[in-house]
Amino acid sequence: MSLNIVQHCIKRYNVVALCLEPGILSESFRQAGAITIISSEIRRHSVLVQEVLEDLCGRFKFKYALINSIESREVLPALAQHFVPTISLIHEFASYTRPRSAFRDTLLWSTDVVFSARVTMENALIECPDFGKRSAQILPQGRCLVPVGEFGAEHQQVESIRIRQLIRPTHLAKDTVVVLGAGFVQLRKGVDLFIECAARVLGSPDGVQYRFVWVGKGYDPEHDVNYSVYLADQVRRANLQDHVVFIDETTAIEAAYEEADLLLLSSRLDPLPNVAIDAMVHAVPVLCFDKTTGIADFLIESGLKDACVARYLDCGEMAEKIRALARSPQERAAVADLTRIASSAFFQMEDYVARLESLAQNVCERNRQEQADTQTILDSGLFQRDFCCPPHAQGRTVEAEVRAYVRAWASGIGRRKPQPGFHPGIYLEQHGLTAKTSDPFADYLRAGRPEGPWHYQVIESGVEQRPVVMGQSRVALHLHVHYPELLVQILERLKHNHVRPDLFVSVNSEEVRNAAIQELKAYAGKVVAVELVPNRGRDIGPLLTTFASKLLGQYDIIGHLHTKKSADVKDVRMGQSWYQFLLENLLGSAAAGSMADAILAAMQADTSIGMVFPDDPHILGLTVNRQETELLAPRLGVQALPEHFNFPVGSMFWAQTAALEPLMRLGWTYADYPEEPLPYDGTRLHAVERLFALGLTPLRLRSASSHVTDLTR
Repeated sequence: MSLNIVQHCIKRYNVVALCLEPGILSESFRQAGAITIISSEIRRHSVLVQEVLEDLCGRFKFKYALINSIESREVLPALAQHFVPTISLIHEFASYTRPRSAFRDTLLWSTDVVFSARVTMENALIECPDFGKRSAQILPQGRCLVPVGEFGAEHQQVESIRIRQLIRPTHLAKDTVVVLGAGFVQLRKGVDLFIECAARVLGSPDGVQYRFVWVGKGYDPEHDVNYSVYLADQVRRANLQDHVVFIDETTAIEAAYEEADLLLLSSRLDPLPNVAIDAMVHAVPVLCFDKTTGIADFLIESGLKDACVARYLDCGEMAEKIRALARSPQERAAVADLTRIASSAFFQMEDYVARLESLAQNVCERNRQEQADTQTILDSGLFQRDFCCPPHAQGRTVEAEVRAYVRAWASGIGRRKPQPGFHPGIYLEQHGLTAKTSDPFADYLRAGRPEGPWHYQVIESGVEQRPVVMGQSRVALHLHVHYPELLVQILERLKHNHVRPDLFVSVNSEEVRNAAIQELKAYAGKVVAVELVPNRGRDIGPLLTTFASKLLGQYDIIGHLHTKKSADVKDVRMGQSWYQFLLENLLGSAAAGSMADAILAAMQADTSIGMVFPDDPHILGLTVNRQETELLAPRLGVQALPEHFNFPVGSMFWAQTAALEPLMRLGWTYADYPEEPLPYDGTRLHAVERLFALGLTPLRLRSASSHVTDLTR
């Protein structure tokens, strides 16, 4: 694929080919006229990638770069730092690509991406839903040609004869129908399905003789105990030894196409395999399963669904389609002719490269905008690194961090806020951009930093605040304790404040209740209640159901905290740091100071502040919670749901009682909450989490955020 692209691009450009592995086609890149660099070390050393790209970008002024395959993603961050426009050509499925971060990283750092088939793009959207905010291209690649003289004419002639004899040995009847399979022997290629189809075909005698031939590397029953041994056993138990054969990979694959009558693409997942394209160009009908490959889409659009596309992994239906074509040479010839004509016109490499070049013009323009936006943000000095940059990525230069921030908003992957008190998404949605592809924060800066709902009040640590007037507000704090060992952290942080709210504590077992009572003995304020509640509704259920009547009319301000572990998150450290982030912002510490005092003082001074919660740097919205939120929103007087808004991520906050009253008066029972175990997102509780903030608007209240210096998540 890369070689064919180079051969077409070299006609118009000076081309540098950076190959991340050596191979038998290496010399062909040089013969094509490209400056060719080949090194397998690059993929294993990120520093070397930086050095190589630093050198190349210093020597050449690249118009754009084509990154072929997800496996070439290592070069993308370095190219982005040098503002080289990139187009990544994705041929893989996200569901089988590992590590899982590979697709996310590729989508983040590519100026644009091109999928070879609709089925691969849809799979990427499932694995990376954030990518749905961005447009994507679907361009089926052209047919790739292997250099004719690469292996030598004599070698090719000998290999061609050998392959023909293996596929159609002399003892084979001339009218035997040969069904070809091709590819590396692995589960994804569905070799077991190939054998099952063979068994079904041969198990229904129709007077036709069959031979099923798989061509490809990897069949090794003596050593491969993960797959090959089971394939060999499958062949033996189905009594297919005389009908199913395996042939190692070959340089004379065209001889195999010439000897085959049908090609069975048995893959479970296979984006747009070249073997299928080649077979069709050679007038070999291709059969495949629906929803497994882009070839299925092509065949359906070409009017060949009934003849060539079986239901998803339905070997019975596939066997019938094979038998139908085998029994009718006329039908097989008609399908072969239609296949050849349609594929020859559709899979044109020259057209493919021309469309990539056309796409590159737009990519270059977007890249120039990103470069201007990055500079605007750097020049402003307003980018807050300790807040925007996630902990695992800190330590880079400010230029690299701003570049990553701009790329995140351009790609839709991992978007974050550039500073506390500003939400780029709200600005984008409610103000709009001067330039369509501009970064929202850069546009905001160039517009003179206009006021609007995108800019909101921040209660910062280390800033002298108006003192809390004790007695002016009646303050309660609801604590839901599921992990009693974490309660001590809340109580210790409360000691750093003057305020001593009345505590309402909910637990869901006697054991936890007893442990909580022991810890609460050290609290200097008043513990009003420690209530045993059902293990349903998590922290929100007790607030809205058990304690609603006890809080309404009795208190002016209500805090809501819970012991949080994020047990449904695989990375335990992430859950721990999130919990510390929330407590530090809402209660404080020796380092952060008296954050609860500061928040309550701000709410006393300005009663339009209905709720205060930590300023989370992540950009989160309704996502999969839209349906549940839409059902509840009208009951709170919320008419329209915005795409972008702030809300208490993690459902911890301080709020005016008036801000919570509409939710509390909905008459919640524990039956209204979903049963455990709960998914990570998408439940009624997650909808309520968002409605805590969305419900402020009908009440003419607003939210403010809290921020502790040098703290992010």
